[in-house]
Amino acid sequence: MAKGNDLIRYITEQVVEHMEKPKEERKSSRKRKEPWQTKWFGMLPFGVSMWASEKKKEVRSKKKNQNTASDS
Repeated sequence: MAKGNDLIRYITEQVVEHMEKPKEERKSSRKRKEPWQTKWFGMLPFGVSMWASEKKKEVRSKKKNQNTASDS
């Protein structure tokens, strides 16, 4: 049962610590949060989005080149 008591003590400490902070400090800490994708997966989502945008550009340029070649 010691684990349950430790958990309750930890949660209580965190709540008290949060409530003792000035309101402005609590607000500023919320603004600095990183996106959940970055928090959970690091830079992987950013890399995938960059890769996908490059692929879209390639597809668009190929379609554009095909359309101009077929028009002539």
